[in-house]
Amino acid sequence: MDRLDGRHGELEPEEKKDARLSGKDDSRDRAFDEELDDKSDPYEEDIWEPDDWVVWDAIAEGDVLEEEEDPGEDGYYNYDDPADQQLPLADPKKPEDPEDEEIRRLVLEAQREALLKEQTEEAPRRGPSFGTKAMIWIIALTMVVSTFAFVLELFPLSAVDFLRTSSQLSQQETVQAQKESVVSVVTPDGSGTGFIISEDGTILTNHHVIEGYDRVSVVLSDDRRFMADVTESYPESDMAVLEAEDESGLPSLELADAYRLQEGDPVTFIGNPLSFRGVANKGNVIGPVQVSGLDEPVIMMEAPVYRGNSGSPVLDSDGLVVGIVFATLNHEEEGTVGLFVPVDELYRQRQNNE
Repeated sequence: MDRLDGRHGELEPEEKKDARLSGKDDSRDRAFDEELDDKSDPYEEDIWEPDDWVVWDAIAEGDVLEEEEDPGEDGYYNYDDPADQQLPLADPKKPEDPEDEEIRRLVLEAQREALLKEQTEEAPRRGPSFGTKAMIWIIALTMVVSTFAFVLELFPLSAVDFLRTSSQLSQQETVQAQKESVVSVVTPDGSGTGFIISEDGTILTNHHVIEGYDRVSVVLSDDRRFMADVTESYPESDMAVLEAEDESGLPSLELADAYRLQEGDPVTFIGNPLSFRGVANKGNVIGPVQVSGLDEPVIMMEAPVYRGNSGSPVLDSDGLVVGIVFATLNHEEEGTVGLFVPVDELYRQRQNNE
C-alpha cells in the first residue's frame, strides 16, 4: 500500500524509506510490543513464587518490609494504568483514632469506678435476732455463776475475815516466833501443814497428809527445804511423826504434857490454808465429839478451818501445843466447826507401841 508523502502530498512508494532509519535496531520495538502484550490483560493473576509467601508471612507477623517503590505524595503508587493503582499498606505504628481511644478510656474508667464502689460499699448487716441475743446472755450468765461458785468453793468469803485476823495476830512477837516452826509437808499428791517439835527436826503432822509415802519434802517458813522420813504413823488417830536428816538448831514448838482446856477457852492455830502460808487464826473450844474412823474422841472448836489446815498446831494461851488440826465437821447443833486431835492421843499411841 502506498503512503502519502507529508511534504508534497504525493504517494510514496512503500519500498522507499528514509536513509537515516535504514540502520536502526528494531529491538526497542520488540520490547515495546512485549510490554503491550504484558498489559493486554491487567487482571490476569500472577503466579506466586515461594519468595512471595515469605513476604506475606512477614506481614502476618507484624514485620514492616521496605517498599521497593516509593509512593507518591498522595499515598498511591504511580502506575501508568489506573487499574494497577494500589492502596498503601496500613502502618502498624500509626496511632489509633482519637475518638476510639477516648471511648476506651471512658469505658475503663467506668469499670474502675464500679469495682471501687462494689468494694467500698458494704451490704447492710443484719443484727442477731432476739433469740440469739437471749441465748448469748444465758450462756454468759451461766459462765459467770459457775466461775463465781468455783471461786467461792476455793476461796470462801469468810476467808477474808481470817486473813484480817491473821494480820492482827501476826503483829504479836509470840505468834511471829511460833510461825517460824510451822512447815509445809509436800508429797506427789499434794501438801499439808506440819510443825517442828524438836531442834533436830522432829515434825508432827496428820497421817492422811503423808499417807502412802515413807519419805517426804519439808519446806520451812524461810523457804529452806530438806527431806524427812516417816518414822511413826498412827492412822487410828490420824497422826504421823517425821524425822529430818542432818538438821539441827531448828525453831520448834513445845508440846503440853496433857490436854486440860475447858469449853470456851481460847486457842490459836497456824497453818497453810487455801494455798496461803503461815496463816494464824483463833477460836474457842466447844468440847469433845466422837467421829467415825478414829478410836478416841476429838475436840471441836469454833474457828475458821479450811483445806490445807490439816496438821496445824493448836496452841493454848501459854503457847503450848495442845492438839493438831485434822478436819472440819458440819455439826447439827454447832454448825461448821474445826476438829483437832488432843496431844494426849500422841502420848497414848507411843505408849502402846513401846
